[in-house]
Amino acid sequence: MQTSWERFRDAAVLLAGAGPIKQRLLQAYQKHLTELESEDLPRELRAEFSLISDAMHRVPRTGTCDAVSASVLKMSEDEAGRHAQEIVRIFGGLSEAHVPARPATVLRAVPDESVPAFLSRA
Repeated sequence: MQTSWERFRDAAVLLAGAGPIKQRLLQAYQKHLTELESEDLPRELRAEFSLISDAMHRVPRTGTCDAVSASVLKMSEDEAGRHAQEIVRIFGGLSEAHVPARPATVLRAVPDESVPAFLSRA
């Protein structure tokens, strides 16, 4: 099971690839984000993802196109680009939360009498 961070990472990689933006957006959403729920994300990113999800399901299923495909087909290039940018921004927000804090370097003071003799002659 992929984490939200992994899903957005993979979607961002697809969005950065070659091809028309609408095609890349459709592939990124269908392959990596379609099963994601906004509750799976940190609270501060939920609203942004809900807007994308709503936009990706705005148009009902028509003929052989599912709702996501039909919605992307109806989008302008600019609108698709804005949604793609928002996916990358959400990935950035998740990345900030995903980076583990570095452990503090622990320095230890060693009293003079415990320094080995071979080191104290230097």
